[in-house]
Amino acid sequence: MKRTLKSIKRVIEALLFLAVLALGWKYPYLAYCLVLNVAVGLAGALRHGGRHGCGNFCPRGAFYSLLPDTGRKVPPALLKKNLSIVVMVAMFAGLALWLRPMSLRAWGMLLYIMIAITTTVGIIGWLVFNRYFWCSVCPMGKIYKTIWPLKSGIRVAETCVKCGLCAKACPFGFFPPGEAKDGLFRNPDCMHCRRCVERCPRHALSLFSTVEEMRNETKNH
Repeated sequence: MKRTLKSIKRVIEALLFLAVLALGWKYPYLAYCLVLNVAVGLAGALRHGGRHGCGNFCPRGAFYSLLPDTGRKVPPALLKKNLSIVVMVAMFAGLALWLRPMSLRAWGMLLYIMIAITTTVGIIGWLVFNRYFWCSVCPMGKIYKTIWPLKSGIRVAETCVKCGLCAKACPFGFFPPGEAKDGLFRNPDCMHCRRCVERCPRHALSLFSTVEEMRNETKNH
């Protein structure tokens, strides 16, 4: 039931994103939803750590998650480089100088153009690599992961047989059992989407979202 509700929630988020994308050119004020999205992402980072908001509340991420899986993985190097932040800032500054927005509506149109451009980049990345290409290069995601990056983690129980199904389910190909220390997998790029937890046939994986829980678990090992 919980998994079904989460799936419905993600579909609703994706539809809301598509509505903004389809109507934003005519109603630029809708693009201000981007500001709300950033605020939710920051809240997720502060409460749960790292990229929790990316895997649970981002409408654009929800949209990409509904695209067919190509079976290819995103190159790991894209997760490590912060060049996307520089590119995004430069693009936004360039568009602002070109459009010279002088009203809330004009700023809304600027935000809409940014949403349209970056979504197009994400779709191209999906066709070439993986549907989570944009998630790997998203500038905001790289900012979120610097906020309490090790607060959350995936607990790997002793019942794990390292079958590798979790790595196949992970958007970035992470393999928690192989990278865990003291039974805990903690990676600042993990989006806490729980796909590995849901895919595990032995229920050996679980999400920890507080420092206290992880400390207690570490003491028990």
